[in-house]
Amino acid sequence: SKPYESLEISHHLAHAYSAASQAPFKDGLIVIMDGMGETYRTMRAAIESSDQQYICDLDFEGQYECVPHDIRQRSERSIFDWREGESAYIFDKKDGRMSVKPIFKRFIQERTPPTLYNHGFENMQSAGALYSRVSSHIFGDWNACGKVMGLAPWMGHTWNKESSDTKTTTTTTESETVLIKAKPLKDPIMWGSIYKNDDDAFDCDPSPMKGLPHIARHDPDLFDLEAQRMKPRYDFDDNGLHDDINPDESSDDDTTRNDSFLTDDEQTSKPLERQLPAQVALDAISLSSRIQNDLEVVAMDFISYLKQKYSTSNMCFAGGVALNSVLNGRLTRELGFENVYIPPYPGDDGISIGCCAYGLFGNYAHTQHQNNDTKDDDNQHQPPLWSEPLSPYTGPKYIDTEILQAIEAASPWIQVKKISNDEDKFHAMAKEIESGGVIAWFQGRSEMGPRALGHRSIIADPRLKGMVRYINQKVKKRESFRPFAPSVLAEYANEWFDLDGSVSPYMSLTANLNQSKKGKVPAITHVDGSSRLQTVEKNAEPSYHRFITKFYENTGVPMVLNTSFNIAEPVVETPSDAIRTFLRSMGSIEFLVLDQYIIKRKEADVKKLLGETGRNGELIKPPSFPVRAGDVEYETKFSIMSNANGDNEEENIVTKTRIRMVSRQMHDENDKAGGWFELIDDLEGELLGVCDGSVGVNEILSQYLETDKDIQKDDPRNDPKYRELFFENILTRLVRLYDHGFISW
Repeated sequence: SKPYESLEISHHLAHAYSAASQAPFKDGLIVIMDGMGETYRTMRAAIESSDQQYICDLDFEGQYECVPHDIRQRSERSIFDWREGESAYIFDKKDGRMSVKPIFKRFIQERTPPTLYNHGFENMQSAGALYSRVSSHIFGDWNACGKVMGLAPWMGHTWNKESSDTKTTTTTTESETVLIKAKPLKDPIMWGSIYKNDDDAFDCDPSPMKGLPHIARHDPDLFDLEAQRMKPRYDFDDNGLHDDINPDESSDDDTTRNDSFLTDDEQTSKPLERQLPAQVALDAISLSSRIQNDLEVVAMDFISYLKQKYSTSNMCFAGGVALNSVLNGRLTRELGFENVYIPPYPGDDGISIGCCAYGLFGNYAHTQHQNNDTKDDDNQHQPPLWSEPLSPYTGPKYIDTEILQAIEAASPWIQVKKISNDEDKFHAMAKEIESGGVIAWFQGRSEMGPRALGHRSIIADPRLKGMVRYINQKVKKRESFRPFAPSVLAEYANEWFDLDGSVSPYMSLTANLNQSKKGKVPAITHVDGSSRLQTVEKNAEPSYHRFITKFYENTGVPMVLNTSFNIAEPVVETPSDAIRTFLRSMGSIEFLVLDQYIIKRKEADVKKLLGETGRNGELIKPPSFPVRAGDVEYETKFSIMSNANGDNEEENIVTKTRIRMVSRQMHDENDKAGGWFELIDDLEGELLGVCDGSVGVNEILSQYLETDKDIQKDDPRNDPKYRELFFENILTRLVRLYDHGFISW
């Protein structure tokens, strides 16, 4: 056929190619489930105009099952268009040819104008769109489905709360214990069979998402009377350190750890304060549990039907729904497939891989259909098919020069140690997390897809229960209910988890911890006993495997806690990103491993700032002069606060100043404040203004405390205690500006 400069591929077909082209088997089923795909009218127009540069499934129309069966007629009558909802294909890779053929498609109707935000996606009625609608209702973000999946297992968990009401006996006054628990939603949100056209067909009732969204609720119990502020809606966990672990079932060997060090007062045994869910959080749990259960029922029914009808033992799964690791675990274990392949990027980020694969390999089934010629040999110049999955580590490779440039730019705030020997580096990393520290690791090419798989990861000890709250609150700055994943040596995965022989190299599956291991790794065990795990194979990822092996040799636990290396932003990509995020952690991450360099945060050196003198007063080291890290913007707001009596003469003017320095190492334009940083007071802003590298602390102090003959004796500047306190205030503010990367010396 005639070559073209470009081809366009319909949405679900590109998803199908992203998985089937890499599948480690020769043939099988492909299931695509997402929020929405291509519009029917776009595909129909391409067919009717014989557009050879647009490839879609309608070339096979009439040869696959379709729901609704009269989609063409409905599309002609309806005001709005129809879109792909769920699709299925069969594929084979034989004789060096790639063949992909649709066997099922369900189209969903657009219910609102496509010019609305995100094409009116949230009003559509695919399984994926309904799940996303729950995400929007709870979190205000249609793409926070992973949070919904993390909320769902909290259904059934019970919290104990002491009531403010009391029960009085003749001798004592006792507080009553109140049990807090989410109530299940009785009626399903979606039900029925995706593949049917009759009364048993897929249907839904989105009414639980009508009315005021959870994200917009301001219930009275969200207000913290003591702090006089609103509490986070979903910041809760399972009652402190050890309440969810039965001591009789906990291990008595050396694989378990006491993690009392995770309190604010380090190395104390003070337990963590309990974080109980507000009513809006309980309602969110109920809704999340309902939609998760419904998705599993509907998807398992659909895929089971396809497996039985087409008698296939292999399956590929893609589309946004394939990011649901709980569903993935069930279909892998329960439906009887010999092999299941889910790419590391099943969502729309994998579309690019699918388009690339189609451009490389074409579709022999499509060529046969178009030419009606089984002897066609268009693949004579085609490259060999991929015999195994592509590496998920497809990001740019950063050379040592680029890493050193990033280190040099941040040198005033970091200290660096080069460790060229990998075994020495892995030893240092393992010892740090064993001691309760949290580390970040940046190595090689970055991962494609949403999961951190050891190249852009934050890593900790999975034995420490308190790590869940510590990393969520102190490091990641997010809700405490969210679980963490383990990266486990593949050869020990089935010993620790109920995987039934499955593998999960891309963190695609959730499995329960085996009963014999209960209590040993609480930091990666969710409230229902499950974990979304990554199985690490020696051949696929040798460095990560060697590091985890070192930790295993030291502790007897063949896994580490692994979460993405980011703080309220996308996962870090460049060496500069890594250093910036590490510094923004404000010490909650102990050190950063950047290729062969171990980077620690440099504490503010006050001695260097002040200089050093000998016993006789001679100057040993001259003082350093603080200097700004770049140009700074100031923004000041004034508020006039009237007194309670309304006396205007006693009105109080409150000033708040914030600054922004785009060139500083820790600047993040995309944080909630837009990169702005609020100052303590005017003094801090004035100090930043005079830090031009030409004056030291003594000169700065003299500007504020300089006296002359006209100064009265009772002026506070003549008081030694006042001068000492003012000196301490200046040092405190200079250290704070240094810690946040605004100045150095």
